[in-house]
Amino acid sequence: MSVQKRIFMCGIATETHDFNKYPTTLEAFTDKGLYFVQEGESLERFREGDLWFGGYLEVADSEGWQLVTGVCAFAWPWGSVTEHAFETLWARIERQLRDEAPFDGILLPLHGGMACEHLDDPVGEFVARIRRIVGRRVPIAASLDLHSNLSPQFVRDCDIICGFHTTPHIDVRQTAFRTAKLLARTLRGEIQPQCHSIHPPVLFGIDHGRTTVPHAPMFTLLKRAEVIQAEDPQLLDASFMPAYPFCDQPWTGTSAVLVMDGLSERVNDYLDEFGAEIWRTRDVLTIDIVSIDEALDAVEQTANDPRPFLLGDFTDGPYSGAYGDATAMLSALIERGTPGAVFGPLFDAEAVEQAHAGGVGAQIEVELGGKCDPRYGGGPVSGAAIVKALSDGKFIHKGPFMQGQPGDLGESALLEIGGVGVIVNPFPSQLHDREQLKLFGIRFEELNVLVSKSFNHMRADFEPPSRGLLYPDAGGVFSFNFSKFPFEKIRRPIWPLDDFEISPGDMDRC
Repeated sequence: MSVQKRIFMCGIATETHDFNKYPTTLEAFTDKGLYFVQEGESLERFREGDLWFGGYLEVADSEGWQLVTGVCAFAWPWGSVTEHAFETLWARIERQLRDEAPFDGILLPLHGGMACEHLDDPVGEFVARIRRIVGRRVPIAASLDLHSNLSPQFVRDCDIICGFHTTPHIDVRQTAFRTAKLLARTLRGEIQPQCHSIHPPVLFGIDHGRTTVPHAPMFTLLKRAEVIQAEDPQLLDASFMPAYPFCDQPWTGTSAVLVMDGLSERVNDYLDEFGAEIWRTRDVLTIDIVSIDEALDAVEQTANDPRPFLLGDFTDGPYSGAYGDATAMLSALIERGTPGAVFGPLFDAEAVEQAHAGGVGAQIEVELGGKCDPRYGGGPVSGAAIVKALSDGKFIHKGPFMQGQPGDLGESALLEIGGVGVIVNPFPSQLHDREQLKLFGIRFEELNVLVSKSFNHMRADFEPPSRGLLYPDAGGVFSFNFSKFPFEKIRRPIWPLDDFEISPGDMDRC
C-alpha cells in the first residue's frame, strides 16, 4: 500500500508598482486582499471558481494527496511591500515548514510581480528560502500570473513553473491544474522536470500578454510551443511572461520559461527561437491607445449604434497598481456633456461616507477623487452631486474573469455630477463584470459609454456586447511613457528606454 503524499502549499503574492507612493502593508494581505488563507484552513470555499486552489484541489483529490495548507496571502496591486509585511508572513510559513515537515512536494500560488522595500528579488528570495529548508530532493512547483518578473535564482530553485496563458486571466484554475499535474507526474517518477528560461531585455512585451485577438503575439508563442510539444515530448510546459514593468528591480522584464523532462540537447534552440520572437514583436500592440479627445470623438461619432462604447481608463487602473482616483477622464466627460456615461469606480472613501449619510436622492457637495497624487491624472472634481443609488458592494462574478468568485466593492454609491454617473467606493478597484453595475441598477447594455479603470480584465465581460473599445491615456501612474519614471535598479540597456539591437545568444538565460 502506497504512503499518502504530503504536499505543502503557501504563497505571498501581489503586483507592485514601485512608483505608487503608498506601501503595501501587512493588512493589505491579511484583511483587504483577494484572499488570505491561514495555516490549516480548509480550502472548500475555493473549490469552485477560477482561482489557484480549485485546480490544486482537483489534482490532490485524484492523487489522494494530503494537501497541507500554509499561509497563502494575495494583496491587491499597490506600492512596494513593507519589510514588516513580507517578513511577518514569511515567519509563519517558515515555522510551519519546519514544524510539520517532512513534505513530498511544494505548491506555490504566486503572482511573480512583487517588489519589496528590502529585497531586490523578493519572489526569488521567497523560493530560495523554501529550498534551503526542504533541500534539493523535494520538488517545488509554482503557478504564476503571466505579468511576472522572473530572476534566474527563481528559475533555478523551482522544478516546475507554469504561468497563465490568457489575458484577461480566465485560466487561473487551469494553470494551477497544469502545475499540480506535473507535480503529480514527478512524484510518480514519470518525469524529471527542469526549468529553463530566457530573458530578452524588454521592459514590457508580448503585447502585455493579451489573448483577445487571434493575431496577438502570445498566441504565436503558444501555438509554436504546442508544435514543439507534439514533436518533442521532453517539453512538458511553456510559459511566456510579458512582465510587470513598474517593479524597479534587476530582473524586471519579459521572459520565456520552459519545463523540460530531464536533460535536453534542444532546449537552448527553443529558448533562442522564443527569445528572438519576443524581441521581434517587442513593439506590437493590439490595442488602440489614444488621447482623451480622440476617445470621446469616437464615442460621439458612433452614437447611432445603440450598443455601449467601452473606454479603459488604464493609466489609473488599480489592478495595475495605480491609485484609482484620477479624474482627468471624468472632467472630460463633464466638459463634453457626454450623455449616458458611467465612470468608475472612483476611490473616494469620503464621498462614499457623504452619500450613505445623505441617502438616495440627497444632494451633496463633493470634492471627488484626485487626492492620492494629483500629478498623475488630475485633482479633485468639485461640485454638487446627487446620490442615485447605494450598495454594500457585494456580488458574485458571472463573467469569464474570476467566474463564480465573490467580489466586493465595499460600501459604495452611484453619484451623478455634471450629468455623468460616477461609482465611488472606499478602496481602489475596477469594473470588470456586469454584476457590479447591477448593484446600482445599471444595465451595461443600456449605456452610451462606460469608462472603467481597467486595462485588460474588463474586456472578458464588457467587450463582446460593446460597439467599440479604446484606451485613452489620461495621465495616470500606469503610463507607458516609461522615461518619466526614475528607474534605478533595472538592467540596462532595456527596450524601450534604450535603442539597441540584440541577438538571442546575447540574452540572459538560465
